[in-house]
Amino acid sequence: MDKHLLRRSRKSANTRVFKKVFTALYIFFAVLLICVTAGIGVGAGIVSAMVKDEQIRNKEDFQKDLDSLFQNSYAYFQTKDEQGQPLRIGAFRSGGDMRKLIQSKDDVSKYLVDAFISVEDRDFYEHNGIVPRSLLRASFQQLTNSEVTTGGSTITQQLVKNVILKDFDKDLERKAKEIVLAIRLDAMYEKDEILTYYMNSVFFGNGANKQRLHGVQAAAKGLFDVDAKDLNLAQSAYIAGMVQRPNDYNPFGGDKNLERGKKRMKLVLDKMLENKKITKKEYDEALTFDIKKSLAKPDKENNSYANYSYIMYALEEEAAEILMKQDGLDIDELSKQGKYRATLNNYIEKVLTRGYHVYSTINKPIYDAVNAAASKGLVFHSRTYRGVKEQEQLGAVVMDNRTGSVLAFVPTSNNKGKLNHALNAYRQPGSSIKPLIVYGPAMEEGVVSPSTLVLDEKYPKADGSGYYENAADKYYGPVSVTKALTYSFNIPAIKVFNKMGHEVGFDYLRKLNIPPHKNDGEAAAIGGQYRGYTVDKITAAFATFANEGKYNSPHLVDKITDASGKVVYEHKAEQKQVFSPQTSYQMIKILRTVVTQGTGVFIGSRIYGYDIAGKTGTTSDDKDSWFIGSTPNITIGAWGGYDHNFSMKHNDKFTKRAWVNIFKAAAEAAPQYFDKKARFQSPGGLRDNIACLDCDAIDDYLAEQKKKEEEEQKKKQQPPQPGQPGDQPIDLPPIQPGHQPGGRPKPTFPPPPPNQEKPRDDEDDGLFSTH
Repeated sequence: MDKHLLRRSRKSANTRVFKKVFTALYIFFAVLLICVTAGIGVGAGIVSAMVKDEQIRNKEDFQKDLDSLFQNSYAYFQTKDEQGQPLRIGAFRSGGDMRKLIQSKDDVSKYLVDAFISVEDRDFYEHNGIVPRSLLRASFQQLTNSEVTTGGSTITQQLVKNVILKDFDKDLERKAKEIVLAIRLDAMYEKDEILTYYMNSVFFGNGANKQRLHGVQAAAKGLFDVDAKDLNLAQSAYIAGMVQRPNDYNPFGGDKNLERGKKRMKLVLDKMLENKKITKKEYDEALTFDIKKSLAKPDKENNSYANYSYIMYALEEEAAEILMKQDGLDIDELSKQGKYRATLNNYIEKVLTRGYHVYSTINKPIYDAVNAAASKGLVFHSRTYRGVKEQEQLGAVVMDNRTGSVLAFVPTSNNKGKLNHALNAYRQPGSSIKPLIVYGPAMEEGVVSPSTLVLDEKYPKADGSGYYENAADKYYGPVSVTKALTYSFNIPAIKVFNKMGHEVGFDYLRKLNIPPHKNDGEAAAIGGQYRGYTVDKITAAFATFANEGKYNSPHLVDKITDASGKVVYEHKAEQKQVFSPQTSYQMIKILRTVVTQGTGVFIGSRIYGYDIAGKTGTTSDDKDSWFIGSTPNITIGAWGGYDHNFSMKHNDKFTKRAWVNIFKAAAEAAPQYFDKKARFQSPGGLRDNIACLDCDAIDDYLAEQKKKEEEEQKKKQQPPQPGQPGDQPIDLPPIQPGHQPGGRPKPTFPPPPPNQEKPRDDEDDGLFSTH
C-alpha cells in the first residue's frame, strides 16, 4: 500500500477512535455531574452551563410541545364543496380519522403497560428521569467497543427525544440536552402522565391501510384492529417490542419482518416473566398465540392512501420541504452533505403529526378524469427484467400556465409500484429539450430567427466518436430554423447550440429550474442529458413559452395552516421573465407547426378547435417517448417508457395516444381551463432578420448543388452512344432561385421521408439513452 494512503488510513482510524472515546467520556462525566446535582435539584445555572443554547423551559413550554404532537394533519383538494370549502382528501399517515388519543394508562391493556416498563425502563417508577448506571454502562460499552451494547435511555428520555428536541443530530450537545430535559420533565410531571404521553408519541411503522402509526391506540387499530385496552398479552408484547426498530419489526413488511418481530416479542415476554409481571402459564400461552392470524385486514373505504396515495405522498414531501426552507435549511447543501433524506423524513413526521392542514392545487374532477382515461385504448407489451415482468409506464402532468399549479398528474399507467412517474422519475428528454436549450435561448440572444438557414449535413461529434444523424439517416441541406424544429432535425440543433455557446444554453436551463448535470456537453442539445428531468419540471419549463416568457415553478401545495387555522405558508407566484414575449410567441408559432405539419401531427389530427403548440421527444432506440403541448391556459406534459429502458419502437404512439386521452378528459372535466376561443396573442415587435447561421458553408453547398445540376443538364443534352442505354437522371432535390434576407438564394426543401404522404408524427429523435 502507498505510504501516504497508509498514513491517511491510520490517521482516519485514529480520528474515529478519538471521537468515540471523547463521546463516551463526555457522556460519562456529564452523567456524573448531573447525578451529583440531581440530589439538590437541577437549577437554571446548571442547565445554562451544560447546554447554553437550550432555553430554560417551564411546564408551559413542555406542555406546548407535548400537546402539539398528537394532532392529525389533513390534505385538501383545490376543488370546493357546496359550501365553498375545499374538499378534504383525507388524513395524513398518522392513523387517520380512526386515531384516538389515550387519556391515561387506564385506556390501554395492563399487559401493554407492563410490557413497556419491562423492556424499556424497568426502574421507571423509581428514577428521576435518568438511570445513571444505564447511561454509564452504555458509555462504557461504547468506550470499550463492546460486542454487546444496550441502550441507556429511559422512557422519559425517549419522550424528550421524540417530542421536545427539535434537532436530530446524534451529537454530544443533543445528548446533554436530552439528559437535562428528562430530569426537568420528571420533576414537573407525574410518572403516569409521562407514561401516557410516551405511549401516545411512539412510532410503529405502517398499518394495514399503509398509514404511519403514531401512538399505541393507532398501533392497536392499525396492526390488530382492536382498541388499545383490548390487546392481549402476545399483541401487547409485540407492540412494545416494535419501539426499538419499528420498520424492521412491522408485520406488514413481509415474512422476515414478522419473524424478527416475533423473536423480539419473545424477548419482551422473557423480561415480563423475569420481572414477575406475568405467570409462566400466561407466558406459554402467549408464545403459542398466532400473531399473523390476528393482524388487521386492509379497509380501503375512506382511506386517503388507498384512493389518492400518490397525491398524499407528494404533498407530504413538498410540505416537508416548505417547512425545511422556513427553518432556514438549504436543500441543495443538505443533498451535498448526504443529509437530505434523513432531514426530509424528520420533517415529514412533523407534517404528519402536528395538526397541519395542507391545501393542494389538485383539481379533483380533472385528476379523477385523466387517471381514468389516460390508458384507454393503449396497447401494452410485457418485458422481463431480472425475472420480473413489466409493462410500459406513463407519467403526465396537467399544469396551469399562469401559476405553475399542478392541477392533476398521472403517476403510472398500471397503478402498480411506488414510483411516481410524473413527479419523481428522471428520464432523458430527447428532442423535447431543443426549444428550451437551443432555439428559445438562441432567438433570445439574437443568434437565429425563425427563418434563419442552417445547413443540415454530415456533422462530426465533438468527442470524435462519429457523426450525428437524423432519424431517417438523411441530410436535407439548407433548412430554416422553423423547418429544423418542425421536423426535429438533429444537426441544425447541434450547430446552433455550438454557435450560441453551451454555457448560454445551460444558463437558460438553470433559469427554467432544470439545470444541466456537470457531465452534460454538446449532445445535451438533442436530448443526451446525463441524468434527465421529471415530467413536472420539464412541463413547467415549456409552460414558460405559453406564459409570455414568464417561468413559474411547479407546485402542489397552495397553502398550509396550523391546527388553529393560522396560515404558516401560502404560495406566492414569483414569476421569472426568462424569455421576452417576442421570443416566446415566435417559439409558439414554430411549435404550432410541429402539431399541424411536423412530428406532432398525430396530436393535431385528433384535437380539433384548440390553439395547440407542442414538441415531441424520443431518445435513442426509442427508450423514452415524450409530448409536451400547450394551449394559452394549460400545458400538459407526458412521458412513456419502461422503467428499465426497453425500446418503445414497437409502440411508438403510446405517449401521444395517452396525451390525447388526457387532453380530452381534462377538457371535458374542467372546461373553464379549455376555451376553444383562446388564442396565443402576438406581442408585436417580432423580428426575423437573420439570414443564415453558417453562411459560407451554405454558399459552398449551393454552389456544389448548382454545379451538379449543370453537369446533369449537359449529360441529358448529349445523345447516347450507339448500343448504350441512356443515362438515368440522379435524384437530387432541385434548387430554385429565391431570396432570403441578405440576398441568399432560397432552396426548395426536399420532400418528407419516403413512403409517406405527409411528415411522420414521430420523426424526431435524441441519440442517447437514459443513464
